[in-house]
Amino acid sequence: MQMEQMQTLMKDNMAKMAAADAAMKSHMETEQASMKGQMELQQAMLNQLQTMTDQMQTMTDRMAMMPDPMDMHKKTGATTKKDKGMADDQKK
Repeated sequence: MQMEQMQTLMKDNMAKMAAADAAMKSHMETEQASMKGQMELQQAMLNQLQTMTDQMQTMTDRMAMMPDPMDMHKKTGATTKKDKGMADDQKK
């Protein structure tokens, strides 16, 4: 009698373990798929950022080639008040 109970318990436990194992495997696969999706998303975002960075660099390079009105302004600001007045008059 006791032997049979033991066997029943063991079979029950084995079935439970198998079920848990299957559930774990399924969960792991879902997690892996989710991680793969996240990795792909991150990669896409990184690529997008890289593209934006490249575009900004190109713009910066182009702007560096152009005369910068801010530089002109700084130079004017560095002069004395009298000169600044004259510079302002020249602009008009």
